[in-house]
Amino acid sequence: MINGVDKIVNTALSTLSARQKEVIVGRYGLQSGQPMTLVEIGNRYGVTRERIRQIEAQALNLVYSQFKNEDLASFVKAVVSHLQKFNGVRRHDYLSDEIRSFSDKSSVKYNGEKVRFLLEACRQVHSHPESDDFYSFWYLSNDDLNKARSFVNKITLAFNSQKDRLSGKYPTQDLSTSNYIAISKKFSTNIYGDFGLSNWEEINPKVSRDWAYLVLKKENQPVHFTKLANLINKHRKSKQVNPQTIHNELIKDERFVLVGRGTYGLREFNIVPGTAKDVMHHFLKKHGPMAAKDLVKMAMSHRTFKEKTLMLSLRNKKYFQSSGDGKYFVKEA
Repeated sequence: MINGVDKIVNTALSTLSARQKEVIVGRYGLQSGQPMTLVEIGNRYGVTRERIRQIEAQALNLVYSQFKNEDLASFVKAVVSHLQKFNGVRRHDYLSDEIRSFSDKSSVKYNGEKVRFLLEACRQVHSHPESDDFYSFWYLSNDDLNKARSFVNKITLAFNSQKDRLSGKYPTQDLSTSNYIAISKKFSTNIYGDFGLSNWEEINPKVSRDWAYLVLKKENQPVHFTKLANLINKHRKSKQVNPQTIHNELIKDERFVLVGRGTYGLREFNIVPGTAKDVMHHFLKKHGPMAAKDLVKMAMSHRTFKEKTLMLSLRNKKYFQSSGDGKYFVKEA
């Protein structure tokens, strides 16, 4: 067990002058949780950003020399050993929390900022800044960094090759895979627990029609736009959607098919749009004359019609005719 983060930070800062300490505390946000820029600190003291940069560099050199201290050396050794368990790579916020498991577990205010200061000052681990593709993370060597990037690219390619974006499962539960995925912003999980790429609409829907697509995909059947809006609002509490907005969005999006009065399905469901008459007309044209029971069964397997509704439509002689052997066919104009 090593000393807590606060004690280690105090030891690291102990040899600094008052001005040097103030600059380091400000730059890393050790007392506020909000790191300051060189310009902000320079304005506070009425000096240039370059002068603050010089003071910071001098202070960090002095702090680095402090890591010969037994407490600081033990801290770095413990962190390096912990990182090695994760193939030399670990997301910053995860590591900051985990350091408590091998310290005295004391509560630390602005723990993440203090851990960053100590790790950057010790110069034995490297920081990868947050970017569009990655969260902020730490790594032990360039080899560890390259392996992490290579793995993320490999998994990304594998998911991009999927035809059904909602068929993807979390690659594996092993520690290495989970760790590499955790540092990447390319992966995410949707409200249903489906794992995939963050830029997929099915995983990270933003606009109403993408939410509608995801919900319909999960419902796996046509839904009236009013109910669909309610289902979306149930999941997306941050921004409620109006039912009429959903209707207006879906009617002009080719992914959706209007299958009845205000009821929408997905085109990929191979749903036959239209009324009971339209559906039976479609199947008779596609398969030729059919017995009434077979035609009704086929129509009901594709749409949620009542048998009575289908039979009434089939008896409409304006559209359908019955042959001598009891089969029905489309009446030609």
